[in-house]
Amino acid sequence: MSQTDAHFDVVVVGAGVGGLACALDLAGRGHRVAVIERASEVGGKLRVARVGEHAIDCGPTVLTMRPVFEALFERAGLRLGEWLRLRPLPCLARHAWTDGSRLDLFDDVDRSADAIAAFAGAREAAGYRRFVQHGAAILERLEQPFLHHDNDGLLGVMRRVGLRGLPALSRVDFGRTMWTALADFFRDPRLRQLFARYATYYGSSPLQAPATLNLIAAVEQRGVWAVEGGMIALAQALRRAIEHRGGEVRCGHGVQSCELAGGRIRRVLLDDGTALVCDALVYNGDPSVLVAGRLGEGLRRAVPGVDPARPRPRSLSAMTWSMHGTAEGFPLAYHNVFFADDYEAEFAALARGEVPSQPTVYLCAQDRLADAPVGPERLMCLVNAPALADGRTPEQESTCRVQMEQQLQRCGLRLTPRQPVVAATPQDFATRFPGTMGAIYGDATHGALAPFSRPRHATRIPNLWLVGGAIHPGAGLPMVTLGGCWVADTVSQRLASRPRSAPAATAGGTSTASPTTAVLRSP
Repeated sequence: MSQTDAHFDVVVVGAGVGGLACALDLAGRGHRVAVIERASEVGGKLRVARVGEHAIDCGPTVLTMRPVFEALFERAGLRLGEWLRLRPLPCLARHAWTDGSRLDLFDDVDRSADAIAAFAGAREAAGYRRFVQHGAAILERLEQPFLHHDNDGLLGVMRRVGLRGLPALSRVDFGRTMWTALADFFRDPRLRQLFARYATYYGSSPLQAPATLNLIAAVEQRGVWAVEGGMIALAQALRRAIEHRGGEVRCGHGVQSCELAGGRIRRVLLDDGTALVCDALVYNGDPSVLVAGRLGEGLRRAVPGVDPARPRPRSLSAMTWSMHGTAEGFPLAYHNVFFADDYEAEFAALARGEVPSQPTVYLCAQDRLADAPVGPERLMCLVNAPALADGRTPEQESTCRVQMEQQLQRCGLRLTPRQPVVAATPQDFATRFPGTMGAIYGDATHGALAPFSRPRHATRIPNLWLVGGAIHPGAGLPMVTLGGCWVADTVSQRLASRPRSAPAATAGGTSTASPTTAVLRSP
């Protein structure tokens, strides 16, 4: 880009997956798009730790809701399988407790039910079957009217489902907590603990999150995939696809400010002096950055419901350790969870702003897609931690690491790193993702109406739109992708401009919907 003004239909600020998905959808429709990223590479929370010569995923580790990504690429006239190689994970996770018990869950309900029957008896296996059906029913009731629209609150969802849909909507179980609801299905405290863990996918406590989030179990039953080349390969594939469709992706460029004219964003000024004229701007980041005026005074009041004088409840953060070393004493799977003895005490400590003294540990053994590796392997360990208070990390990394290793040893696992361990703390996340205070998942999803209170895609500025994990429909790769595609569809309609280049056969939003592209279309 030169120092003189360049014109784009849309400028996307932030190259996380939500921003990249939005840019690809727009570029596939023929719009001229530029993605601006202040970091040296794309990916956002798809973080990679470099341990010697080894690249280790230390953010998201798997892909779910594959049809969402297939539909995104298909709408751009492309095929996901030609840009990204995915490997299914039949074993969803291996779970362990300090009493020596272990349980594997699978992407097949019958296989998981058999494993639960052997683990805790036939009654619990039957409860599991009812639980999966319950979660699938919630997902079916909310998927189209809630996930595929902007967040216009509970009343908006009620209008979309209509009078006939209201009885089903009333059964999405948002009136009680996950922890309470799980008692309806499981008597074994280990199983209640296991399935309560899904609240942490949204950075929330199962003691406070609405039972609606039990739908996550049904999402996993649709399949879980590992990405060859690591999760960063997803962001890299999106970048290549954007550029293939004529868009631009520029890393190492920060935004200094945005200029408004007539109440609309007109120019984006970069920190190298470049000025980009745009018809619309999509911001992929924490909305508190806009409210704080860090992208210009004119954007301070752009986001409804976000007031710096009234901080929103932040989601959890994390402590992570990425290493290359040996694992002994426990047969690791790709995904592993080592549970603390007292789950309620663990989340009570997090609520107080403390890292639990006995934390549940998630471990991703990224080389265990097939047979167990011989010798050292890539490992990433994670424990939940509170977001920052007053800018201070609540615990020293060294103390947390000792507590993490002690918990693994209680469950029979010994780790021996062969190279220096790369750690990440809430302070590191706060630095990498401005405005988050280290919270990885945006707002905490606590309370019955919390899912309806996340910031909307639309703002008070007509041509400014928001995407990302802090925005509706929430955190997670499929959610931010759905949000990015909804914004792309809406922005394209608002621009009402003809493609500047020849569109692909399925681009432009006018092709007949296939079973795949229908995933991203609202009724």
